[in-house]
This record gives sequence, structure tokens and C-alpha cells, in this order.
Amino acid sequence: MIEVSSPSSSPSKISLQKEAHPESFLTLSKNEIVEGMVLKSFSLSKALLFIKGRRVMARTAVPLTEGRVLSLKVQETLPVLTFKLLGTKPADLDIVSIALILSAVKENLWKSTSENIAHYGLSREALSRFKELMDDLSRGLFSKSGPDLLRLLIDKSGMSWEAKLREALHNKTIGRDNLARLIDGDLKGLASKFLGLKGESAALLKRLVSTLTHIQTLNHLGLEQEGKIFLPVPIQLPDGLFTVGQLLIQLPQKEWGEHRKKKARKDFSRITFLLDLSVLGPLRADLAIHGQAIEGRFLLTKKETKERIEKSVPLLVSRLEERGFSVLSMECHLKDPVIVNESLIQEIIPDEGYTLNLIA
Repeated sequence: MIEVSSPSSSPSKISLQKEAHPESFLTLSKNEIVEGMVLKSFSLSKALLFIKGRRVMARTAVPLTEGRVLSLKVQETLPVLTFKLLGTKPADLDIVSIALILSAVKENLWKSTSENIAHYGLSREALSRFKELMDDLSRGLFSKSGPDLLRLLIDKSGMSWEAKLREALHNKTIGRDNLARLIDGDLKGLASKFLGLKGESAALLKRLVSTLTHIQTLNHLGLEQEGKIFLPVPIQLPDGLFTVGQLLIQLPQKEWGEHRKKKARKDFSRITFLLDLSVLGPLRADLAIHGQAIEGRFLLTKKETKERIEKSVPLLVSRLEERGFSVLSMECHLKDPVIVNESLIQEIIPDEGYTLNLIA
């Protein structure tokens, strides 16, 4: 038996099971980087791994999902064989490019694509469809309201494009007319169609499709590890400013307790929104939601912006209470711009990674 533990757990040495075969032992050197495959996950604390040609049973405090390829660095060999998890990816996908996503958000790839789409020689009808879709995405915060707003944003953003196709195939509704409607209402679907027509010459479209794919991969990892979803939110303000916000959603987590009964580990949801505006400066809003109870805080970098937000807090609280929520607290704090502006992507895949202890 091999044990895998997280940084927060205290590793306790255990011995290899008596019935285990000599082939189960691993011979590794300090600082060696290896790949491992998760062959089978029996529970949140037990998995079968395949490392350097060896099948090893692992007891783990880090969630390991079947089919994942783990990139591991040997930190210590004695007295405990210790790995650091450098990255994880599906067996058939490249690991997510954080740099690609960060640059797309920073440079506002959605705005650049909108401004340059007319240069690709597309038909007037195609350009009209793209503009309409981008307007639906970026102006929705000001033209729509209610609980369906987030669902509509995700539906049009490209984040669920492949899921739409799978559902259409499953329901046998993949006919030409229905496929056209799916494409016209999805940013990744429409951008992929135009890219297919224009090929490598449509550099921005290619970059947009690639960025959306990497965000989908990031969310796949985030959901499996901590129930986190990252969404870039293109926003066109009424005054014409076109910017992009960052939305991070953390769903309630579950874990297995004794006798395999589910118990709550984090029975609350978190919503974080980050937006940098030219006049107000960067603004980060954090909400923690437990049932109908809400706690919130705003992080800001300018005193005048803090005062402006504080004046609007009573109206926000009133509107939340009208929708049945109980607001326990709503605070505003001044913070250093470096802290406020840190990308929410880092909260899905921390730079430090996880630590895995493999104990023979």
C-alpha cells in the first residue's frame, strides 16, 4: 500500500502489504520527474496508480480521478517517498495553458475579435450573427436580470459547446436546422465555423477557439478538484467601454464519511467577481452563500471608490432581501492593487501545487 497525502495532513508511515509482490516497489531518485496514471479511484481516499511500469495502491488525502495523468516530482526518498504534484491532465488532452488564458483576459481577446471580425471577408449575414451573439454576451448584465442570467451567459459563452453537441446527438436532433441554431447561439461554435471557412489566416478566431478550449479544460480540472468554475465575462458598458471581468464560482463540496455516507465538507457556495475599470480602479466582490444567508465583502484600491460602493451597499442589501436572502454582513475594504488584481485563475490551480507523500 502506498499513501498519498496533502500538505495539510500528517503523513504516518505504513508498510507495504504482506501479500504485495516485489514488482510493486518503486526505485526513484530525488528531483526525478515522472508521470503517473490514475487507473482506478475506489473512493476519495484510495486509488490505484500506474507509475514507471508499476501498479501501486495509494491511500490518499488528495482527490485523484480515474484517467488522469499526473506529473510528479520526487522531493524525498527517505524516510518517506514524497512527490510534489506539478500538474494533472486528462490522458487525451494537453495540460491547460494558464498563460494563454491570462493574456486573453488581460488583452480582452473578445473585444479584439469583435473589432477585427469584419477583416476576414465573411458574409454580411455571418457578421451580423457574430455581432448579435457578442452583444448578447457582453450587454446581458444591463439588458437582462433574474436567476437565468448566469445560465444564459454560460450557454452562449462557448463553455458548453461540446455538451450541446452530445445532447443533440443523444436526442437525435442533430439535423441541419437544429445544428445551425446551436452554432449561431454559441461563441465557440460560431467561431469554429468561421475558422473552418477562413483557415489559418483568421489568427484571432483561432486564438479565441483555443482560449475557450483551455478554459474548458481548466474548469474540468477545477470542478474535479474543488468544485470551481472560472468564467471570463465580456462586458460592454452603456458608455461604450468594452472590458472583461472574471467570475469564479465554487460549488458546495461533498466527501465520503464512515460507512460511505455522504457528509458536507463545505456546505456553502462562493462567488467571486473581479473587474478593473479605468475610473474606479480594480474591484473584487466576494460572496459566501449558505442556503438563503449571504456574507459579502468588496476589495477596492481607491478611497473614493470605497466610499462610492459603501453608499450603494444598502440598495444591494435591499434587493437581495427582496429575493428572499438574509444578508449577514456586507463590508468594503481598501487593499493593495496587487492583491485585488490577482487573477481568479490562480485560485483554481495554485502556483505551489499540491504535495503528495507516497509511503512504502
